[in-house]
Amino acid sequence: MKANKETVGELFKLAIAAERAAEELYHRLAEKFDHRQKVADFWNKYAAEEAGHAKWLGQLRDRLSAEELSAPADPIKMQEARTALEFSVEQRLRGVQDLEEAYQLVNELENSETNAVFEFLIDNFSADERTQMFLRSQLKEHLARLAVEFPMKLGGRAWRQKIKAL
Repeated sequence: MKANKETVGELFKLAIAAERAAEELYHRLAEKFDHRQKVADFWNKYAAEEAGHAKWLGQLRDRLSAEELSAPADPIKMQEARTALEFSVEQRLRGVQDLEEAYQLVNELENSETNAVFEFLIDNFSADERTQMFLRSQLKEHLARLAVEFPMKLGGRAWRQKIKAL
């Protein structure tokens, strides 16, 4: 049986890279919809939240000892993190012709491995329960903004299909 050589430090590195890729996607969506200010503002806000996720993960990582960082990582979470990074921003954006397609793409991303890995790292490496609760709350609010705030502010499916991407 092959020993797991992948470390907690590597898992953090992959998770941070996935958050940065999501940040890039949201900035690019803001550009595609910059003719609709409310839409562009929403995507830019989401990009800032992804940057915050990357920052928080970096802070969690920086609090760990060298021994903790070199410990074997959960192989399932490593695979999930690698899968999250297979998400090509360029390729995915090519398929976005309207706001509904952008919304579906983002729903897929936000319900993917990226957030599962983020939650795993919060649950297993936060220094204290208060930090865990704060970060879980931030993630929950982030997901709720997409599920609730986006449709309320930016319209239902039929309206979103009318808003063409540039």
